[in-house]
Amino acid sequence: MSGESIGWGAEASLHDGGSPGALVELVGVFNMTLPNPQTDDVEVTHYKSPNRQREYIAGLIENGEIQLEMNYIAGSATDLLLSAAKASGQVRAAKIVVPTSTNANGWGFTFNAYVKGYERAIPLEDRLTAVATLKVAGAVTEAAES
Repeated sequence: MSGESIGWGAEASLHDGGSPGALVELVGVFNMTLPNPQTDDVEVTHYKSPNRQREYIAGLIENGEIQLEMNYIAGSATDLLLSAAKASGQVRAAKIVVPTSTNANGWGFTFNAYVKGYERAIPLEDRLTAVATLKVAGAVTEAAES
């Protein structure tokens, strides 16, 4: 076995904003993305750059946005948490745990984020869904869950 796994069992959590508060699992999530670190390009071209070619060095790292697609239940704990977090603009602790075949507890991504968007959809003939967009605010820590 080479370690492949399906997504079943993954989870996403967001801090409730209380003091001290706690991470609360977002219920009904069925699709999500992970932090996507991208390094900025910083141009360092100068008058004597070889062969008139632009030159670059690596800049700061941007960890991007996370999309969480979920079943929408109006007034549920998840709905109220995401709505309140969006309204507050507060940076909160967040965590995603991904299942692995090599660690029974999974692999964790821990980071700070704010809720940038919370879009709810009410189709006529399908389930109600929502998409929460979390903007990663700082570093991401990856580690095996214990």
